[in-house]
Amino acid sequence: MNSTQANSKRPSWSKIIIILVWPLISFQGCDKFSRTSTAYGRVTEIGGSGVDSIDVVFAANKLSGEIGLLRVTTDKDGYYIGTVDVPKGYGELNVVIPTGGNPKFTKVYRGLEVYINERQTNECCPAKIGGKTQYDFKLYK
Repeated sequence: MNSTQANSKRPSWSKIIIILVWPLISFQGCDKFSRTSTAYGRVTEIGGSGVDSIDVVFAANKLSGEIGLLRVTTDKDGYYIGTVDVPKGYGELNVVIPTGGNPKFTKVYRGLEVYINERQTNECCPAKIGGKTQYDFKLYK
């Protein structure tokens, strides 16, 4: 094998550096946006009418605990929307109607059903970090 053939088979240092460094550079600028999460939806009674003045809480979770990020209240037709930046280190964003500290809910209703992206779920309520998730809550008396 001559020296020309041997040199053409060796990877160049510039290619190796690009392969190793590029992922670090490309994720730096996107990290802030990838943790921004939006949840929206409607709180209704079973039967369809919107429920006003119900608090909806956004909380980030990790193994060592939870932090509240945002509390919004439904409008006169039962709609709400919220956008949060989930801190690094937190792997889950939950969107819930808290039973305590939510006067209208505790006085009038005894339970709820949760729909994520229009599908009923028994698990409450991780939202997609870095995306949009629809959460609809149906309350019953």
